[in-house]
Amino acid sequence: MFAVVLAVFTVFAAQLLRIQAFDASATQAAALQKRAVTHTTPPMRGQIVDTNGVVLADSVERYTLTVDPTVVDEYKKRVDGRVTTVGVAGAVADLGPLLGMSAAELTPLLTKPKTRYVIVKKEINPTVWAKIRALGMPGIAAERQAERVYPNGMSAAQVVGFVRNDQTPGAGVEYMLNSTLAGTPGKTVAETARDGYTIPGSERTVTEVQNGRDVRLTIDADMQWYAQNAIAKQVTAVGAESGTAVVIEVATGKVRAAASYPTFDPNDIAAADKKTLGNFAFNDAFEPGSTGKLMTMAAALQEGVITPTTGVIVPERLPRAGIRFKDNEAHGVENMTATGVIGKSSNMGTILIGERVKPQVMESYYRKFGVGQKTPIGFPGESAGVLAKASDWNAQQRYTLLFGQGYAVTAVQAASVFQTIANGGVRIAPSLVEGTVNDAGTLVPTPAATGERVVSQQTATELSRMMEEVTGPDGTARDARIKGYRVAGKTGTADRYDDKLKRYNGFTASFIGYAPAEKPKYVVAVFIQKPASGMFGGALAGPVFNQVMTYLIERDNTPPSTPSDLDYHVWATKPLSDDDPTVLSDARAKRDGL
Repeated sequence: MFAVVLAVFTVFAAQLLRIQAFDASATQAAALQKRAVTHTTPPMRGQIVDTNGVVLADSVERYTLTVDPTVVDEYKKRVDGRVTTVGVAGAVADLGPLLGMSAAELTPLLTKPKTRYVIVKKEINPTVWAKIRALGMPGIAAERQAERVYPNGMSAAQVVGFVRNDQTPGAGVEYMLNSTLAGTPGKTVAETARDGYTIPGSERTVTEVQNGRDVRLTIDADMQWYAQNAIAKQVTAVGAESGTAVVIEVATGKVRAAASYPTFDPNDIAAADKKTLGNFAFNDAFEPGSTGKLMTMAAALQEGVITPTTGVIVPERLPRAGIRFKDNEAHGVENMTATGVIGKSSNMGTILIGERVKPQVMESYYRKFGVGQKTPIGFPGESAGVLAKASDWNAQQRYTLLFGQGYAVTAVQAASVFQTIANGGVRIAPSLVEGTVNDAGTLVPTPAATGERVVSQQTATELSRMMEEVTGPDGTARDARIKGYRVAGKTGTADRYDDKLKRYNGFTASFIGYAPAEKPKYVVAVFIQKPASGMFGGALAGPVFNQVMTYLIERDNTPPSTPSDLDYHVWATKPLSDDDPTVLSDARAKRDGL
């Protein structure tokens, strides 16, 4: 028996030696792991501000109040000068007014059996938590959270985006720049006893919390608000499916407003329609219609095919590729100038001009204008649009592209085309982020976009003057006129392709322009999608352009326009002949093998 007892104690001694000596570190680590609890401190997301520092998205500190029901009945406080145990009843009486909860709501939470962790209420502000903490109530604790708020509500929602309750980004700039805005959570490790309480002096910080960095956008909150309201009113008035208004600064390419309707409230994302969570200005690609004629005219002018006063004989019908093309309004043979073609938005006149430029050359101009490629912005869900290679154009597409059908653009792409002409032929790619704030709190500007010349200054000046005829007495956009200012622009009406129906259904009505035409600061582009009443860009989009551009002119105290020293005529000044080599006509096109 002595030998057996000795053997047993020898085994115990060996095991004790192994645990306390040879495996001491591993044993201590295992024990610490069982005692240790890691608390995570969420970071505050960086602010999103507009170009003037107006806050568009911010994070505020909030707390989730929790309770350990097993110890609430030990609650003591001073009553009539004496420390008295008031228990659960006293806790309910003190917490109720601070939390806005009734006794019927609180009592079950503070007495819940078989648990030591119950969430009492979420989204408590710091002031309320400070008052609760001052009560000294046992078992009461709070977990720090961050809540995202959007002071401008709906007006900038589709640009800024939103975050979900767990602070993960859902759309817009919040998603696009999440790595900058999110920050890094902090981690604190503490040891707990068997009863769940923290062992005094055991807390240690593993990772300091790093809040997200702020982001400054090119968006101007006032412009965004005004454009948002203007487009919302018009979409509602004409029963349209949606609408978009974009403002781009001519000299910089900065997007000052990208308003879409219908929109959503980022402060109440649960009530939002999923269809509205993107931004139509970046995500929706559509055939531009006659606003696309600007590129056709630019290419023809730059290639020397026409001058602003080149004569064009526009027939009643124009046979091409098995189609008898026509203009929107029936007419007999009309004698026009190239300026008249764009002023009256003649499809047939545009074909007669555009077919003089080889398809590959025409495609190269479209691409230099930014069609068929995403902007450098990188907006979530941004569309590149659609533009096939010239070698893949079918017989009909060769002609339909010339007047804006057969390819697709986004609102921002279309606005950028006009920015190029307004900027003297130099395209500056659109931008949305002005800079980010570094760890030192200093704004680091986004590198300025490099301009690319698309057409010459002369071509841009001539084309801009031609577009002034669009808002002239015989033009298609009388509603876009602004008294005292020269307005250059272009209307558009295009069949809208419906992806669900796999066919054309409804129209896209648009107007894009700038004022004063001789010295523009902003381009304003307006698009109305599938209006229930009306279809023409001048009547539907022109008034919105007028409102937004008038606001910009008044805001900047822009002086009235100077009279134009150019004299382009909408109609031909003399009868035109098919035999005249300076006149474009169907007969001449056939003779030239077009």
